[in-house]
Amino acid sequence: MRVHVRGLPSRLPAARRLVVAFFLVVLSGCELRQVTVAEPESAVVAEIYLRVDQGRPDGLALLQRTFGPGERPPPEASIRLRSNSGEEARFTRTDPRACLDGELPEGLRPSCYRLDGPEAALIRPGARLAVEVELVGGGRLEGSTLVPGDFSILTPAGLDSSAGGEGEGEESGAALPACVIPPSSPILLSWTSSRGVWAYVPELEVSGLRAALAPSGIEVERDSLTLLGLAISEADTTIVFPGGFGVFSRFSGDREVLVALQAGLPPGDVQGRVVVSAADRNTTNWNRGGNFNPSGLVRVPSLFGDGTGVLGSVVNRGFKFQVGGDPGGEVVCGPPSAGWGVGGPP
Repeated sequence: MRVHVRGLPSRLPAARRLVVAFFLVVLSGCELRQVTVAEPESAVVAEIYLRVDQGRPDGLALLQRTFGPGERPPPEASIRLRSNSGEEARFTRTDPRACLDGELPEGLRPSCYRLDGPEAALIRPGARLAVEVELVGGGRLEGSTLVPGDFSILTPAGLDSSAGGEGEGEESGAALPACVIPPSSPILLSWTSSRGVWAYVPELEVSGLRAALAPSGIEVERDSLTLLGLAISEADTTIVFPGGFGVFSRFSGDREVLVALQAGLPPGDVQGRVVVSAADRNTTNWNRGGNFNPSGLVRVPSLFGDGTGVLGSVVNRGFKFQVGGDPGGEVVCGPPSAGWGVGGPP
């Protein structure tokens, strides 16, 4: 290998000339060599989530393999859930699209398992649960979770969590209570604390913004928008609705929309739903990223053995809403005094 050394002065002390000459001799003897790098072994990754959604329990497990040499089929397993009192339930294999909202990313070949109905009754707020994953062909994964405690929405007030509108909660079958929100009026959304929670993730799904914001000259790329909030302690149980949502979207193309939402939802045919998720330690640590870690997503596993993954648990409470001028006989999405929100009536 030829080495071209630049920047050396024309005259060097004898000792330095010897040192330079030595390194030139050494470098002139270098040659490129072929290095063989071993291909990584394919490993099983299991993501298992237990949920109590509006009081209804269910579980979901997605198993896949990391990329490795050769083509390998999706991992198959027997998945058993066990409580401290000895109750047991087994997941049932189903269509992988049930684990991924109907969309399978290209190149992903997972297997999907569900636990619902009477079999899921042992998934309760405050329960400590363990899971055992027995892989077909050999191998085992184990983990445990403490399901966050139950909680309730304080404001908007007057919502009956046992009743809700039709068509809501399609994923879990749980209905959401409903209320009418006044236009252009922020509301302080609050809830009771969930014992043992590590983070609250409030989620807002809203549609109808394109037509509603058009008179203001604001272009809305997608008529249906999903925005997330974040509260990272058990006692942090309030968020301004809707302006406090969108903490992870402030540098995206929706910035103009987020600024407009600081003044409340615009008048018009605007509707949607809010769900507050109380997440356990495992869920929080597996999905850490963004402001948690400026370097990117960091996944801390909670399933151990012949592979890796997460056993997480969440408890959800929420409501659906529509924007209206005169609430009439409907429940108003406001404080207990039936006022119109943080700033009073519009």
